[in-house]
Amino acid sequence: MRIAIVGAGSIGSLYAALLSKVEGVELLVHARGQHGAVMASQGLTIEGETSMHVSNERVFFSLDEVGLPNLLHNALDIVVITGKADHTEQLALHARSLLAPGGFALCLSNGLGHAERCVEVLGPHRVFAATTTHGAWRPQPGVIHWAGVGHTVVGSLPGGPGEVEALPFLEVLKSAGLNPAWTSDGLSAVWRKVLLNISINPIASLAGVENGSLLSQNLFSAAYSTMLEGASVARIEGVSLPDDAELEAQLREVLIATSGNICSMLQDIRSGRTTEISVLNQAIVERGERAGVATPLNQMLSSMITALHFE
Repeated sequence: MRIAIVGAGSIGSLYAALLSKVEGVELLVHARGQHGAVMASQGLTIEGETSMHVSNERVFFSLDEVGLPNLLHNALDIVVITGKADHTEQLALHARSLLAPGGFALCLSNGLGHAERCVEVLGPHRVFAATTTHGAWRPQPGVIHWAGVGHTVVGSLPGGPGEVEALPFLEVLKSAGLNPAWTSDGLSAVWRKVLLNISINPIASLAGVENGSLLSQNLFSAAYSTMLEGASVARIEGVSLPDDAELEAQLREVLIATSGNICSMLQDIRSGRTTEISVLNQAIVERGERAGVATPLNQMLSSMITALHFE
């Protein structure tokens, strides 16, 4: 199976490394900046839950600054889109260029609106929604710290491919140790991940702590209350979600599983990058306003994180 990871940051690089172990997988990893340059010249190193090095002889690393390799145009079976919110459209265009006529894209990016953008570019018949609770962060270019083992959920979107089409890739994810599961309701899966992100990322970022610190009573209460605001918006939009007790249990489970993880938002702030707050808490605020649902905690967190942006 020919697979590409485009927009390979922390999570994308982790997936690439684990997929590189699977027999029969040919892998392209497309990244940018210093991280991409180090991977292209020296390979990729994983530490934390496992230790491994992926050489640039085993994986084809390409740089966004250089462009996609022509020999792989219209040649890949699966393209996994893992980049930041402001790069989704460009990465979807990369996927359209790389995918073979019968190939599929997985939109694994955080936040609201990514899957819809992928559908606009690629067509609904070629796009799966996907989420992950694996924890990863980048201590330096070319090195990924796998901070917590989680799961990968792959789901169907309206008008999109189903479980039969997903099965071959689900088997590959299983062989890679990425703990995949299928859902027929990809939209619900996306929202459940968004609820985790809005409750964990901004609070951990403002406190400057690893995810596990949010298990303390005061921080957990703030995180859970923020989650419930988002859940109210989702339910008004007709999204199917578990009850509040199950949402709370999932939040606690993820915090325990990724206790040593430095969330991507805190990494962005420390590195002077713009965060993804616009597709997380701010998106909840905007959707809440349209639905007539008050979201004061999400509004406050969005305003505070935005104030930390360096641009």
